[in-house]
Amino acid sequence: MLFRSALVTAGAEYGFVFVARTPESVTIRTPWEEERIYEILNVIEFTSTRKRMSVVVRTPSGEIKLLCKGADNVILERLGTSPSQRKDFDITILHLEKFAKEGLRTLCLGMANIPKVKYDAWNAAMQEASTAMSNREAKVDAVAEQMEMELTLIGSSAIEDKLQDQVPETIAKLLEANIHVWMLTGDKQETAINIAKSC
Repeated sequence: MLFRSALVTAGAEYGFVFVARTPESVTIRTPWEEERIYEILNVIEFTSTRKRMSVVVRTPSGEIKLLCKGADNVILERLGTSPSQRKDFDITILHLEKFAKEGLRTLCLGMANIPKVKYDAWNAAMQEASTAMSNREAKVDAVAEQMEMELTLIGSSAIEDKLQDQVPETIAKLLEANIHVWMLTGDKQETAINIAKSC
């Protein structure tokens, strides 16, 4: 939720304003004062196994695009090999390392253009996987994996995930009571170390 709010706020600062969201579409206003409606074709939900979420949209010009956000390592390993797909790879890695050392939670964003023929075949497979009577989640993941490849790196984001009130005091009391405290996290090691220090 924080990421979505930060992204919408940042977009608005540059003149791209979120106008409306329905189950079928998203409407934005551009800096040129025109509204654009993006038709939502598919949503591939986030899971802790996948560590990413994707949406397939049809743009106002009729192009089909996959937009994907997720854990940096998951997105970066799905990039294509062409120079245009990896244009800002090196500088993004440096930024991600810097963000993690500051204890920020990071995400990467990728995009792929999908030819209609490829999309139609994939969508049929996704519909079949989504209605499977057994192993539905595994089947959906396998079909999703086919589309979430050869991404172009769009960028990265970093947000501060503030500690809840009384976390340091609670940990201190647990330690006073001779209770061993362990931290389990899916975050990067640098982020985890910095959050542990702030605790």
